[in-house]
Amino acid sequence: MNRRFKYDIVISVAEEDKQVADLIAAELKKIRVRYYYYVEEGISTWGVDIMRLTIDNYSKHARFVLMIVSETFDKKYWANIERLVAMAERRSGAPHILPLRLDNTPIDGLSKHIVYQVWKNNPAEIAAMLKEKIRRQIWEKQLKTIITTSAICGGLAFSLGAYNVFRPIVDPPPPPPEKYMQQRLVSAPGIDSFYISNTEVSVAQYRKYCDSTGKQFPPQTPNVSDNAPVSNVTWYEAVEFCKSRNGRLPTESEWQYAASAGLPVKYSGGSAAKRVAVYGAKKQAIIGTKAPNEFKLYDMTGNVAEWCADWSDTTNTCKIVKGGAYNSPVTALTNDSRMLANPDERQPTIGFRVAWDK
Repeated sequence: MNRRFKYDIVISVAEEDKQVADLIAAELKKIRVRYYYYVEEGISTWGVDIMRLTIDNYSKHARFVLMIVSETFDKKYWANIERLVAMAERRSGAPHILPLRLDNTPIDGLSKHIVYQVWKNNPAEIAAMLKEKIRRQIWEKQLKTIITTSAICGGLAFSLGAYNVFRPIVDPPPPPPEKYMQQRLVSAPGIDSFYISNTEVSVAQYRKYCDSTGKQFPPQTPNVSDNAPVSNVTWYEAVEFCKSRNGRLPTESEWQYAASAGLPVKYSGGSAAKRVAVYGAKKQAIIGTKAPNEFKLYDMTGNVAEWCADWSDTTNTCKIVKGGAYNSPVTALTNDSRMLANPDERQPTIGFRVAWDK
């Protein structure tokens, strides 16, 4: 990490909510993110002026401020001092405020202007997201340095050379899934919490299932990888596979919330389709070649479209399919787009992932 800052993260939290901060701090420590948390600084800060500590740590010495906001936070005197100090220091290089919401209390100065994350008893996920924010800020700084150096030295050749050398830092490949078919907890307003698999079911996984059950393995796109998502599976076959894993297909509302991760984004993982989706291609790609969304779910946009549990209407003729596929135009990839398909049909562009009740 860039040593210009003493800390990567400063944790701002009301005393009553510190159990959340304790969990996040423990995860930050595991992944070696440098943080300041007043609970752990008792000896080193004994006898130091508290206002000077706040000004230094919330403006000069930290890259980001993780602000754990709640009704309690809003009513606490010192929490609001920390908020005001952090908000006042928005010059270049000053920390950005990253609010983590524990409830729906609006916090003055934050609610209308800053995107929140929502606490779902997920400290490891929050810590990983913070580390990714730190990495991205460092990449952006490196890119600015490259551009400035190029401008000073002059010459198109130097600029292109620097760009090619440092391009992996600016736009790194997404981390591949640690393991396929891992359960990810999704807690959403208006629907019951549930689990969903981090990846679509792969060709290899479905073939192994067919071999073990004596079912016919469906034909796949020529030369498709075993680590690509399976397709050409009927809705009923997808349901049977899910049952073999003690699961089910997600409903459309579950799928859509999981895809958006509760954020106002166009596609699953952001608003840039090229970064998160395999599309405009001739066949499906290996799982995880594009960036995951905030829930660490891969390929919910593009690659293969995905069966949902729901009928499209009361005639019980078609099932809902979400996400778009490898041959879809970009206009068909948005989180709120849907297509319909007969549940008995096999289509080379439709696959599925598994959901589980909590």
